[in-house]
Amino acid sequence: MKNLKSLARWFLARSWLAGARYLLWAHYARRDSRATEHFAEQSGVSLAQVFKAPILTSPTTKNLFILGSGSSVNEMTREQFQHVARHESIGINFWFFHDFVPNLFSFDAGRAKPSEQEQGKRSLVTLGRLFNRTSVLAARPKVLYLRPHASDEDFLFPISEDLQSGAWVSGRANMLSLTEAALETDIRVMLRRLTRHALPAAVLPDNGSSVVRLVFLGLSQGYRHIVLCGVDLDSRPHFWMNDDYAERYPEHVKLFPAPDDKLHGTAEARGRPLGNLEFLVLLDRVLREEKVGQLFVGSPSSRLSGLLSPYSWPESGD
Repeated sequence: MKNLKSLARWFLARSWLAGARYLLWAHYARRDSRATEHFAEQSGVSLAQVFKAPILTSPTTKNLFILGSGSSVNEMTREQFQHVARHESIGINFWFFHDFVPNLFSFDAGRAKPSEQEQGKRSLVTLGRLFNRTSVLAARPKVLYLRPHASDEDFLFPISEDLQSGAWVSGRANMLSLTEAALETDIRVMLRRLTRHALPAAVLPDNGSSVVRLVFLGLSQGYRHIVLCGVDLDSRPHFWMNDDYAERYPEHVKLFPAPDDKLHGTAEARGRPLGNLEFLVLLDRVLREEKVGQLFVGSPSSRLSGLLSPYSWPESGD
């Protein structure tokens, strides 16, 4: 057993074995795809086919905005949000605490210990009430779910029946590489197959974070300039801890109080060769070298600032 583990680590660390590693990744991806397809059939949520279904509107421009919950969101101006509204945008998880309604909401289904499941379900009811407000329902955003852990549909984020016709569920498969050099070659293989629409269609490549999956979603749907807003990867509180938000939305703050000065969980590697910050920087470099696209950072206070190119916001909001 020890020798098998050593052999596996050797295999996952060699950059020149990217082709063979892709075959192993594809095996896991197809397995997850089958589980996601089965979940879609059982739950009634449409299966995401990222190269076929118009989850995002076909781009008339190359710009896609991915909206996270970092503190830098509060630095964005009204004109900048007007600009985002003229393009396609995705709000991650609790983005719906914000007044701006994106084109697509992405929800990672939660999970809880057996002893906490009832409390988790009650929290979902509360969150669903906060989400399904008049301004959101009027905008008719689309929804993309990540298949819940153990395919437990009780942990799907509750959305109004009015929005269910525009909801999809997708799977994920984590990158397998154990070193940065191997990861880089694996990303190149992924991107080359993505441009040929040759990846499993219901599964998105992952590095343990929503942002990474949604970047690959945007690329698969034809977007080439992807702007990360509120993806701060630091220890600052989420945007809804701002005094103005806390005063207007006390229920949101009560649900998710300020963190205790810890980095966002995906910022750290935790069993992966790279944390989210380093992965996004590497992904951006490979995207540019492969001439597939580019990542941009929307705020100078994000930890990604200086590592990714800053997005050029138009002064007029056009």
